[in-house]
Amino acid sequence: MLARLTFIAALAFAPMAMAQDAAPTASPEEIAAASARADRIIADAGAQGVFVNKTESAVAQVEHVASGMRCLMGENPANRIHIFPTAGMGIPRGDDVACITRDEAVDIDLTIYATRYPDGMTTDGIMGGAVNGIRQRWPDALPYQGELTSATVEGLTPPASAAFKIRLDGQDKLTMAIGAQEGAWSFKIRITGPYAEAMAVSLYGSISMAHVQMGLKD
Repeated sequence: MLARLTFIAALAFAPMAMAQDAAPTASPEEIAAASARADRIIADAGAQGVFVNKTESAVAQVEHVASGMRCLMGENPANRIHIFPTAGMGIPRGDDVACITRDEAVDIDLTIYATRYPDGMTTDGIMGGAVNGIRQRWPDALPYQGELTSATVEGLTPPASAAFKIRLDGQDKLTMAIGAQEGAWSFKIRITGPYAEAMAVSLYGSISMAHVQMGLKD
């Protein structure tokens, strides 16, 4: 399982780490199929104009127009975009969004958030809210005491993180929050996966945040 998770995380990150002139690995038909999936995901969420299709490989990819956040959406039919209702909150529609994905093969749930708060936010503020949310949902959550993986992108905010051991569906899980404030935008990762593979789960989450941040530099 550890090798599988590490491989998938590295594979997901590879397109962002490679130079633009790297040889393509997907056929035109595969790219077209992935692009069609991205179009469906945007349409199903009513997110036209809020998200655009940025598929360049065999993996569907969407981009949040306002923030530049990019999400790799995979093939799970449950993967989706969510635009949070913000009426009466002083936040325009499309300024609080998420990409929600699940990989059944490795039992990982990943949500990537982008939010522009009208009064601003900090990385510490992002993490404070995330930790409070975890503790409210799982009052018995225990802070993770072992080593975890982190990743940074040169020139951008080093992400902060917090991880906990929880019990979910009768199994021990690692649930983790990773956050970074970039300009006016708050970016947050929420990832939950097998506790026995905590290091690999943290790698998956950290690389997912790096993917978001690298997209901001394009």
